[in-house]
Amino acid sequence: MTTLTDLSEVLSDIAARVGPAVVGVGGRRRGAGSGIVVADGRVVTNAHNLRSESVGIRLHDGTRVEGTVAAADADSDLAVIHVDTGDIAPVEWTAATPSLGASVFGLSRARSDGATRVTFGTVASVDRRFRGPRNRPITGAFEHTAPLARGASGGPVVDGSGALLGINTHRLGEGFYLAVPADDTLRQRIDTLAAGQSPPHRRPAVALPPPPVPPPPRGAVGLP
Repeated sequence: MTTLTDLSEVLSDIAARVGPAVVGVGGRRRGAGSGIVVADGRVVTNAHNLRSESVGIRLHDGTRVEGTVAAADADSDLAVIHVDTGDIAPVEWTAATPSLGASVFGLSRARSDGATRVTFGTVASVDRRFRGPRNRPITGAFEHTAPLARGASGGPVVDGSGALLGINTHRLGEGFYLAVPADDTLRQRIDTLAAGQSPPHRRPAVALPPPPVPPPPRGAVGLP
């Protein structure tokens, strides 16, 4: 009974300390998800939660404010929104990395009534690779079992002290969920997006010169 009581106290504490930093992102239907206040005036969420440059944000007290997308990176499914967060305390970061079997807590903000959801689970797998938007590979994710309802993508995964471990991306089904770890790489990506800079991405391309090909190009590629 003591273990259940301790878990209940941890859940309540996380809801009180981290809950206000969790926001609802998007409309009532399409593009609805969750987000995290990581700094004054700065919210991080998944890029797939967005549908336009202007996005509605639901705060913990039920207030709805309009935010502006600073930049989004569809390949890593990450976006930063500039919005007036008032006196909301940003979520704290941790230097620890999610380890197999570690206890974690998932948070989200319901799009219907704005209520905070907090659930408990464990890390089921680490260093996962999956396909994100545009079928782009995303590596280094971890899998956990904290149950999440629809609209939880973009919300935080935290440890027992309420420190940020990762950002939820999507569910795998059968009670498993993927999250991107809140490491130094993620911090750098967030800072880049907050500055309004979307990282460049290489794309494969083929160029076909018209015949006949002049001697210099032929020689450059080793053709007679």
